[in-house]
Amino acid sequence: MRVAIVGGPGIGKSTLVRQLGDLYHNSAYGEGEKGVWHPRVLEDIAEGRNPVGVTEYFAALYDANYRDGLMNDGPGKVIFFEGARITLEAHMAEYPAECQDALRRVLAIGDRWRFDRVIVLTSSTATVEKHIKLRNRPEELAENMVRRFRLIDGEFRRLAAHEPNAVIIDRDGLEFHERSGLDAIVKAAGLPAYREIAYRDLPC
Repeated sequence: MRVAIVGGPGIGKSTLVRQLGDLYHNSAYGEGEKGVWHPRVLEDIAEGRNPVGVTEYFAALYDANYRDGLMNDGPGKVIFFEGARITLEAHMAEYPAECQDALRRVLAIGDRWRFDRVIVLTSSTATVEKHIKLRNRPEELAENMVRRFRLIDGEFRRLAAHEPNAVIIDRDGLEFHERSGLDAIVKAAGLPAYREIAYRDLPC
């Protein structure tokens, strides 16, 4: 089973992908961040430069993850991916009209990706702002991130209605570092039960 986790910047996708991958003891594919990405990517995103190049870069990254995930998928497995075609499409709203045709050509890279479930995370801007401030990354200006989130979150909500196997989950009040938050995601997304590793009291 292949599950994509998507949503606006600062919503907690990377954390949820890691946590669910660990909970299910299966593969998890994050999109990475500073230190993993090409050094110019964050700079270009912040300045609104090279929209087609940025989009192609993430499309290629998601494609590499998806191809590897296909080899690891199998009966009884649940594999988590950060990002999907809907991610690339939602971010198009950030870019000018003259780039839209070229961006749509890049979207074709994701035409072959098939997910059994697409979890679209959304939340209030207050929740996103709190999490952006908590992670305290110097390259992220909270005001700009919240502005971007509002725009992109609106696109995700719109696009989710046309996305096969999509489920929208409001993450307000859900903490992904708590079992209750993860269980709420599993239930809301209709994911299969995970295998609990037994913990026992044993004598010395």
